[in-house]
Amino acid sequence: MGIFKMTYQMMLINFKDFGYWFWTLLYPLLLSTLFILTTSNITGDDMDDIPVGITEEHQLASTLDQVEILEVTETTEPEALTLMENEELSGFITDDNELIVTSSGLNQTILESVLNEIIQIYESGIPIENFSFDDNFIVETDADREPQVIMFYSLIAMMVFYTMFSSIEFMTTMQPNLSTMGARFQASPYSKIKMLMASAVGALGLGLLTNFIIIAYLMIFYQGTLFNALMPTIILLIFGNIAGIGIGFAVGLFPKINMNFKTFVGLIFLLTLTFSAGMIGPAVRVLVNENLPLLNDLNPVARLADTLFRINLMDNFDDYMMTLGILTGIAVVMFMFTLFALRRKQYDSL
Repeated sequence: MGIFKMTYQMMLINFKDFGYWFWTLLYPLLLSTLFILTTSNITGDDMDDIPVGITEEHQLASTLDQVEILEVTETTEPEALTLMENEELSGFITDDNELIVTSSGLNQTILESVLNEIIQIYESGIPIENFSFDDNFIVETDADREPQVIMFYSLIAMMVFYTMFSSIEFMTTMQPNLSTMGARFQASPYSKIKMLMASAVGALGLGLLTNFIIIAYLMIFYQGTLFNALMPTIILLIFGNIAGIGIGFAVGLFPKINMNFKTFVGLIFLLTLTFSAGMIGPAVRVLVNENLPLLNDLNPVARLADTLFRINLMDNFDDYMMTLGILTGIAVVMFMFTLFALRRKQYDSL
């Protein structure tokens, strides 16, 4: 049997599985619809300027005045704390360029993003007068003025890793002690490498198909702009899908555990990573970053969501190659581990 026929057979296994289509297509579609409905009434035109306090003669005063969505007020730190408690200020920037806030929310998230970007510009040595803050911070689209778009990018990052379900099913089916088909595979002369490759190609094809359907749905029905860098986004999706396949292979190797339980554990784990990445709202992500900063640093879903946000809405490719490298590293390690484990497995009888 050639590798193309193997690929077709592997795709057919998932194609006939309603559970696979529910989690990889219907569930993301339902979440996308929910996010669109809940954010449709939040527009940039209705958004008030964000009040922020700074000290007198602050070094960033003239720069912050150029950012249209900020309302800058000169004050002292004690007065700023009182104003923040009374919800008259969203944050206060100290002389050391540290942002002080007394609560978490959309305004605080925007302030943190703007301040970090300004500091990066100063540290890079770019003349501040040559930098257009309108182009980098506030492009006049609804999406850029709505931090809740991180929910959409977290959703996309989550569904990219859903290819693990396809590879979990394949790996479980391939084990002789867990399925009749696995016994046939084990007794056949087919190359394990070819079968792994066929399964990976099939899972990648189905994964990209569902990804493109969701992206097309968002581009049609979401009022803002989510994809200003479409080709780099597609490349990220491909690498993310491959990483998800590798993770699924490794999870599917666990012996004496049926496929449904493996899928359930993988789903819960992935949803946990996605929630910490901000799928249920920017405030959750801010909370995680403040209390468990290492969690999202190691979270591939959060890293992918961050990179999607930066390249599409901030035109920032600083961590793009790093994210691709991490996803590639995950895929390579998982594929090598899977192949090594399969080659060493022995069975007393089939």
